[in-house]
Amino acid sequence: MTTEAISESVFIREFTRELHNKNAAVFAGAGLSSGAGYVDWKILLKDIINDLGLDADVEHDLVTLAQYHCNQAGGNKSRLAQTIFDHFSQIRTPTESHRILARLPIQTYWTTNYDKLIEKALTDAKKIPDIKYTLKQLSITKPDRNVIVYKMHGDIEHPSEAVICKDDYEKYPIEMNAFVSALRGDLIERTFLFLGFSFTDPNIDYILSRVRVQYDKDQRHHYCIQKRVSKESGETKEQFKYELLKQDYFIRDLKRFAIQTVLVDSYSDIPKLLRQLANQYKSKSVFISGAAHTYGHLTNNDATTFIHNLSYKIKAGKNRIVTGFGLGVGGAVINGALSFLNDNDKTLSDEDIVIRPFPQVATGDISLKEEWAKYRVAMIDFAGIAIFLFGNKVDSSGNVVLSAGMKEEFDLCIKAGVVPLPVGATGYMAKELWDAVWNDFPKYFPGADSAFRRLFEKLGDTTSCPDEIMKNLETLIAKINKG
Repeated sequence: MTTEAISESVFIREFTRELHNKNAAVFAGAGLSSGAGYVDWKILLKDIINDLGLDADVEHDLVTLAQYHCNQAGGNKSRLAQTIFDHFSQIRTPTESHRILARLPIQTYWTTNYDKLIEKALTDAKKIPDIKYTLKQLSITKPDRNVIVYKMHGDIEHPSEAVICKDDYEKYPIEMNAFVSALRGDLIERTFLFLGFSFTDPNIDYILSRVRVQYDKDQRHHYCIQKRVSKESGETKEQFKYELLKQDYFIRDLKRFAIQTVLVDSYSDIPKLLRQLANQYKSKSVFISGAAHTYGHLTNNDATTFIHNLSYKIKAGKNRIVTGFGLGVGGAVINGALSFLNDNDKTLSDEDIVIRPFPQVATGDISLKEEWAKYRVAMIDFAGIAIFLFGNKVDSSGNVVLSAGMKEEFDLCIKAGVVPLPVGATGYMAKELWDAVWNDFPKYFPGADSAFRRLFEKLGDTTSCPDEIMKNLETLIAKINKG
């Protein structure tokens, strides 16, 4: 087993930090697209390699083989272009990995792939990608863009211009120098995650080498995910040990470029690892679900002061707050967050608080109930932790009843993998939700230690004062943040 790779927990912790600092970038290779059904280069060029009288299963230098084909064709690339079009023109669905990445705050993507999976996933996530694959596109900015996708080897729409053979690679640093400079700059300023990438691409090696030479021990750290070498059927013990040794040397060599490797047992583990990364990132976003026509045994002043101070403390813990501006709760949540920002001379941004007041009037063809259901799903998608407070309203007869909307938000949170922290001590629907979690605690908090369990139990103690509840919530949130 290699000692050169880093653990999944280290990768998740470090890359999550870069996501919060908006420094993260992704470099996607062919392996990321293969999960959607697109071919890798070996399959792409199989017929062309066989026509050369060579064995596609044996040969590995595919760039050189593509050049051999061009040489035979007198420099003509039309068959290569047609091959690319035949294999990549079919529209396919982005993989789970694409979808997870698209929802994260990653503003820069680089890829050597010709397909449109990245931009499709970003569009589905309601982002506006600015696609760059020609020199002229670099000088034009798409209006309202929030993500840039650099397709440094071309796009399926223009297969004849794709970078694929040795001639293309040799000319690239000169003819496409602006792309080289842009990638070099991003490698210096951003932290990359390399996915589905084998590091055999001459262009990337050229750029990484120049960054290494210039910055040496001061290079920014990057990360890649690779499949751990496993013993193949029919492989001897010695052959397996040989492959392990090669992987060990390869991982060590990547460290020259400040690229740290995390290993997974199979390619199917990559989406799982990315889900863990997304959950860790979202754990710093706390959704405060609450509605209160009345505050039960608390006075109005005590209740709003508690909510205000809780919001302040959550922000002090470097968390983002998500609120739907619930009746009797939302105002104090916002005031507490703004108070922290004012005390720390910070301006308001979506990284500090996400405010999503519910629509109050139905318009168009969608009923208000349907609109609220969609709205709740979109709002909860921001969160990793959910706090539930009070949960009551007045019905049409003037009676105080439990908030069905809070129950719906709780169910949506559980479905989305958001960690629930109902404060049963505030009564009403929050008490019912606390009871439900407490009575089936291992289901909601598998593996929680006794200290975590005791802290959660206190959330349901109606004799606890607001300051005690707030302190317990602070500690629980900090524990969840640590993973």
